[in-house]
Amino acid sequence: MTRHKPHHKPRIAFAAIALFVGILGVILIAPTKSWAQNPSPIELSADRAEVDNNTGVSRYFGNVVLTRGPMRLTGEVMHVHTDANRELQRIEIDGSPATYRERQPEAPTRHAQAPRMEYYASGPERIILLNGGHLWQGDNDVRGQTITHYPAQARTIADGDGQADNRVNVTVYPEDSDNQ
Repeated sequence: MTRHKPHHKPRIAFAAIALFVGILGVILIAPTKSWAQNPSPIELSADRAEVDNNTGVSRYFGNVVLTRGPMRLTGEVMHVHTDANRELQRIEIDGSPATYRERQPEAPTRHAQAPRMEYYASGPERIILLNGGHLWQGDNDVRGQTITHYPAQARTIADGDGQADNRVNVTVYPEDSDNQ
């Protein structure tokens, strides 16, 4: 009779997950210069804007487009929060879907979409996709209920909601050895 050792399976699964997450960070999302470090101006267009310099919160409504250098955010409603020095702190975006795009100098363009997004310029810089998000670069992609991506760290965390139809799904293709 063969003795079964179930206590080894979690270690193997954990090691496989750790390896996969490490590969995912390297292959899927390459590190980029922080938005906060970007000297480019922030440009906004919308159907309507409400800017309150006293509170540092501006609200934009209808076909909102925010660009800064190679990055672009779009949505139906956008709240932009700045500090006393008018430095960007965070952006909240709602859309059908809200979108994020960042052109990469020597890699495929990074894209994301979700019904709601939050961008934080520091602490560390991150973009959070809420209520069912999709993040992709080239053929590699991540889908989940909540996805947090740290651009400067090349790190992504995805969560499902525990339901069978809302699990995290990740597709990673091997790099083409001819292009290395």
